Amino acid sequence: MVKNNIDKNQVKLGIRTHDFNVPEDHFSRFVVDFIEECYPILGIKENKKAKKKGGRPAYHPCSMLKLIIYAKIDHIESARIIAEMAKYHDIYKFVCDRINPSERTIQRFRDEYGPYYEVLLQMTLMKASKKGFTEFNHVTIDGTIVKAHNSNQNMISKKETNLLVKYYQGLEVDPKKLEKLNKPAQKIIENKEMPDDEKLELLYDIRTQFKFTGQDKIPMNDIEARMMKGKKGNFLVAYNVQSAVDYETKLICALNVTQNPTDHYELPEVADKAIKNIGKVPKHMSADTIYLNQISLSYFVNKGIDGLIPTRKQSKEKIGKLNPKPFHKDHFYYISDLDLFMCPAGQPMYFYKEYTEKSKDPDKPDKIKRIYNNYYACKHCIHRKNCLSEKQKHRTITENGGRLERAMFYKMEKEEYKEEFSKRPCVEGPFGTFKEQFHVEQEIVIGMVKTEERLNLDALAYNIKRLYNLIKGEQNNKEDIVDFCESISTTHQLKLDVNIY
Repeated sequence: MVKNNIDKNQVKLGIRTHDFNVPEDHFSRFVVDFIEECYPILGIKENKKAKKKGGRPAYHPCSMLKLIIYAKIDHIESARIIAEMAKYHDIYKFVCDRINPSERTIQRFRDEYGPYYEVLLQMTLMKASKKGFTEFNHVTIDGTIVKAHNSNQNMISKKETNLLVKYYQGLEVDPKKLEKLNKPAQKIIENKEMPDDEKLELLYDIRTQFKFTGQDKIPMNDIEARMMKGKKGNFLVAYNVQSAVDYETKLICALNVTQNPTDHYELPEVADKAIKNIGKVPKHMSADTIYLNQISLSYFVNKGIDGLIPTRKQSKEKIGKLNPKPFHKDHFYYISDLDLFMCPAGQPMYFYKEYTEKSKDPDKPDKIKRIYNNYYACKHCIHRKNCLSEKQKHRTITENGGRLERAMFYKMEKEEYKEEFSKRPCVEGPFGTFKEQFHVEQEIVIGMVKTEERLNLDALAYNIKRLYNLIKGEQNNKEDIVDFCESISTTHQLKLDVNIY
């Protein structure tokens, strides 16, 4: 046997590329290729100031974009962890071209390049269309509440704001009143690092926000956020996020962040963004009952969209939650051809008059109300005791809405539109992913613009992952999911109550 002597000082040379440790079919390659393909379209001007000053050159924006977007897809929010991954993790080294940005650089870049996230979101939609995955025939719209970076206790009242404005304007203020201020207002006085002129400017901004809302208090940390009612009935400082989702691919078409606590009049703005991003007007656009008003329906007519919005009764009827009382309004059937209601006792209730209820908000349209009754039928009805209250002499049905609302009701009674509207729940999926996987309510962003930019980054990460699955054909089989749910329900003796789209 020949014995080989080991030379520990021997030096071996080899050539390794940046992707030597990255599998050929790894998801990171798809992310890198997509962003490098789209980057020239963004038109980002590189920062060359560092070179002129003789310092270290600025990191290439394309490399930084790839790092931030891949980290977001990987559900990593901390800039410190992203910086460490770029320094030590082979996949992250490949993604960001082996740059080593600091935590502060990552934070600054993520904020400064926020407007480009929506443009890249648009690119994912264009790629899906070119690949033939969708024609964007049906876009669904819905809203949700996203908690802002501000606690419910960190609020300042209008009275406290006006008192502090006088104090920093140099006017005479009772010192005892300043001592009685709540803790959030006290923090402004105690903050020695902020100059008085900046404090006064902040108070002016807060006072301006009082003019835009009827709320009694404004959040101190994020003055553009609003007190809103969550789905659980609790009130929290939040933003109203509207989203538009494509039914065929489940890709997010657009996001819009607003201060309005309800969804009533938010459809046109998010729909315009969706049309801009997908590059066409969809054939169908569906939304929940809360969007049923003259503004939304007029928008559909003007854009030539076959809109789908059911009435409150139609929504309750679909899920089997009509009021159990036999003479409740839910059981009065409307006949659109005759423009009358048929009561549960079989008596017609005819149109009586129409009137307009003035809106308190000048930016919102007046409400049209229509009254239906049948005095003589009610007078001789044997069900008077069950149908009327003690003070009522006859029954009256009041319906909100004019011609467009009645036309929508008639359309939503047809089976073909009921079937098309059944696609609407697909909009719920991305929101669940945002809150459960991307932890959007834990992101530290202040202001409506920055919140929307960060949510666009979340949507971009979601769309890239979704697009990759579509291209690779890694969609879950519906029958497999059904079998899984049934096996789980049988094993644990649970009720199977799921919808699969």
